[in-house]
Amino acid sequence: MLRNYLKIALRSLGRRKGYSALNIIGLAVGLAVCLLILIYVRYETSFDDYHASGDRAYRIQRAWINADGSISQEFSNLAPSYVPLLKGDFPEIERIARIWGPGGTVVKVDDRVFTEDRFFFAEPEIFDILTIHIVQGDRTSALADTGTVVLSRSMAKKFFGGEDVLGRTVMLDFSRPIPLRVTGVMEDTPPNSHVHFDFLASYSTLAGFAGSGEGDYFLGTRNFSDNVTGVYARLAQGVAGRDIQAKIPAFLDRHFPPRTDDQGRVTKMSAGSLLRFVKVRDIHLTSHTMSEYEPNGDARIVVLFTAVALFILAIAVVNFVNLSTALAVKRAKEVGLRKVVGAARRTLSFQFLGESYLVTLLALVLALVAMAFVLPLFREFSGQALSLSRILTPANGLVVLAGFLVTGLAAGVFPAMYLASFRPGTILRGRLTRGRGGAVLRKTLVVFQFAVSIGLVFSVIVISRQMNHIRNADLGFERNNIILVPINASVRARWTDIKARLLQEKEILAATLSKRAPTGRLGDAPGWTAQVDGREVRNTFRMPHNRVEHDFFKTYGMTLVAGRDFSLDFPTDAAEAFILNETAVRQLGFKNPEAAVGVPFGTFAPNKTGRIIGVVRDFNYESLREKIIPIVTYIAPGQANTLSVRIAPGSLNKVLGRVQNILDSISPAGPVRYDFLTDRIAALYRNEERTMKMFTAFGVLAILVACLGLFGLAAFSAERRTKEIGVRKVLGASVPGLALLLTKEFAKWVVAANLIAWPAAYLGMREWLGNFAYRASIGAWPFIGSAVAALVVAVAATAAQSLKAAVADPVKALKYE
Repeated sequence: MLRNYLKIALRSLGRRKGYSALNIIGLAVGLAVCLLILIYVRYETSFDDYHASGDRAYRIQRAWINADGSISQEFSNLAPSYVPLLKGDFPEIERIARIWGPGGTVVKVDDRVFTEDRFFFAEPEIFDILTIHIVQGDRTSALADTGTVVLSRSMAKKFFGGEDVLGRTVMLDFSRPIPLRVTGVMEDTPPNSHVHFDFLASYSTLAGFAGSGEGDYFLGTRNFSDNVTGVYARLAQGVAGRDIQAKIPAFLDRHFPPRTDDQGRVTKMSAGSLLRFVKVRDIHLTSHTMSEYEPNGDARIVVLFTAVALFILAIAVVNFVNLSTALAVKRAKEVGLRKVVGAARRTLSFQFLGESYLVTLLALVLALVAMAFVLPLFREFSGQALSLSRILTPANGLVVLAGFLVTGLAAGVFPAMYLASFRPGTILRGRLTRGRGGAVLRKTLVVFQFAVSIGLVFSVIVISRQMNHIRNADLGFERNNIILVPINASVRARWTDIKARLLQEKEILAATLSKRAPTGRLGDAPGWTAQVDGREVRNTFRMPHNRVEHDFFKTYGMTLVAGRDFSLDFPTDAAEAFILNETAVRQLGFKNPEAAVGVPFGTFAPNKTGRIIGVVRDFNYESLREKIIPIVTYIAPGQANTLSVRIAPGSLNKVLGRVQNILDSISPAGPVRYDFLTDRIAALYRNEERTMKMFTAFGVLAILVACLGLFGLAAFSAERRTKEIGVRKVLGASVPGLALLLTKEFAKWVVAANLIAWPAAYLGMREWLGNFAYRASIGAWPFIGSAVAALVVAVAATAAQSLKAAVADPVKALKYE
C-alpha cells in the first residue's frame, strides 16, 4: 500500500504540474527563510558558549541607579581597586581577573611597526575564567611575570612567520617603550565571542605607570572612580551571580562612607551605585553598556526575526492548505471510489498526509540548495560569520528534522482530514464538484497571508523613514570631510608643532584634539560646581566633561550662541575657561544663554575653577537614540586620544600621505589608521541598517510566497468559472469587465488584510521608534505605501489568469465539462 500511495502521489503531482510547482516553491522559500534565520539565531545565541566554566563565568559591571531603582548609566568596566575588596569579602568568588585594553596600541617587531586594537593587559587568572587555549607555552606561568605577553596564532604568524616564537621580543610603544617577552601562543579567539584577544600582556607590567604603591592607578587600592578595567570572575559551584549581587549594597556601604549633599541630606553609596554580575554567555545579547569592547547583538532583534521566519513559513503552509482544499474537488471521485471499496477515513487521511510530507521533503531539498547560493549574500548584510556548517550538525539536524515534521503536518493535516471527510453518496451524485466547500477558510487564510506581508512592508517603510531621518538630521555639527585619527602620547606632547605643520597644507582646513570625537559615549562626569543667582550649585545633575584643544568647535563647525570660543589670544583659557551647551545652561536655571556667560564654574577630577566664557548650540554627541544631555567643555589636550582633521573635498589620499609623514617624524607608528566621521555615525546605526535590509528581503519574500498562492487560487477560480465566463461573454460582457470581475474578489481580501495589519504594525513600529530620542513621525505614508504595494502585487498575481479566462473562446467555454 505504501508503494501504491507513493505512485498515486507522484502521479497526482505530475498531473497538476503547475499547482505542484507553486506548492513546492512556496514551501521551499518558507523553509529556506526559516533555515537562514535558524543559522542567524543559532550564531547570535552561541556567543561565549565555548567557555568550559560558562555557567560560572561572569563579568562585573558598574551601574548608577535612579531613585526608583532603574539604571541610569552603566559601564562594562570597573575601577581597578574594587578587585582587592571583592577578593577579600566574597569567598564565593573562586577566581577574579582584571583586563585593560588601551586600544590602538603601537607594537614594534624589529624595524616593523604595527598598530593593534586587540591588545590587552590581563591577570593570569583570566585563563581559569575564560577558555583560552594555549598551543605554545605554559598557561599557568605565561602571564605570571612582568613584561610577558601571549600572542594569538595569527599574530605569531604575522610577526614571526609562525615559527617557534617563545622567548622572542615585541616592543610596546606605550607612554614609554616596553619590551615584552613572548611566553605563549594562544588559539585565535572564536568569532562568536564578545571580546577578541590578539595579545594578552601581563597586567603587572602596568605597575608604576601612574602613581605607585596604594596610589597606583592600575594596581593600587585607591582608584574607585575610573572604570577602566574589565573584571571577570568565576564563581564557586552552586553559586549564582544574583546570590552575590544581593550582598553588593551591604558591601558598598561597608567600604564607602555615606555622602552629605548641599541640603544636608545623607545618601548611602548603595542608593546610587551598583555592581552587576552579568553572565559572560549573556553579554552579547543583553549587555548594552557605554563601554562594550565590541558591538553587541540584541535579543529583541533575534526574537523579532524568529517571529518573521515563522510567519513566512506560515504563509507558505497557508498556500499549501489553500491549494490543496481548492483542488480537493479534482480528487473527489478518487476518494469516493476508495471509500466504496472499503477504505477507512483514517487510511485516506494517512495517504493524503503522506503526500503532504512528500511535497515538504521536495521543498526541503530545494530550500537547502537555495540556501547554498543565498547564504553568502545573507552573510554580507547580516554582518555575521554565518555558514552552513553551523546548521549541518547533529543537534541542528534534529531541529531541521523536527521542522520538517511539523511543517509537513501543519501543511497536510487539514487537507487530509478535509479530503477524507467526503461522503461517497454526495461525490457520486456530483454535488461536491458544484459546491463552495472550504471557500471561507481559503479567504481567511489569504487575508492572513497578506496581513503578514503588509505588516512587513509597513515596517520596512517606517524603518527606512527613520534611517533617512538619521542620515539627514541636523546634528549640530558638520559631519562631512572630517577624518578621525587615534593618537598616542608622543603626538600629544608635540601637538603645537604637529598642528602648525598640518595647517600648512592647503587641503587641511582645520585640526584639533579631543578626548572623544562626536559619536563617542559621554561616560565620565566627575562633578561640577557653579554660581547661580548668587548661590553655589554642586553637581545637582550629571554633566559629562569634554576635554579638547582650542579649535575643537571650529573644526566641527559648531555654533556658539553666546559668549566666545576658546582662543590662544587669552592664555588663561587653558586653565580657567569653560563652554557649556544650551541644555546645561537651561538645567542650571538661566533664562537665556547670555545670562550664563561670566558665571564662576568649576569641575572635580580634575579640580579646575574659572568662568563660563561661552555657550555652544546643542549638538548630538551621542546617537539619536539618546537625548542631548548637559556637557561642559574645557581645554585639556594632554588627555586627548583623537585627532580630528577637516579636509577639502576629494583630497583624502594627499592628506593621508602628509599626515603620515608628519606623525612618522614624531613617532613611527605604522600606516595612519583613520575613520571618516560619517562612517562612525553610520556605525552607530549598523543594527538598524541591517534590520532594514533583512526586513526588506523578508518582506519581498513574504509577498512573493503570498502571490504564489494567490496566483494558484486565481487560476483555480478562473478554471471553475469557465462556463460562467462563457455565458457572460455570449450575453455581451466585455473582456475588461470580466477581468475586473475575477480580480476584484481577491482585491477585497487584500483590503481586509490591510485593516488587520495596520493596527498591529503601527503599534509595533511605535514601540521600535521609542528607542530613539529623536525620530521621524510614522505619518500616513506607511499606511498608503503598504496598502498600494499589497494591492498592486495581488492584482498583478491574479490579472494574468483573469485576462486569460476573459479572452477565452466562449464556444469552448460552453462545452467545458
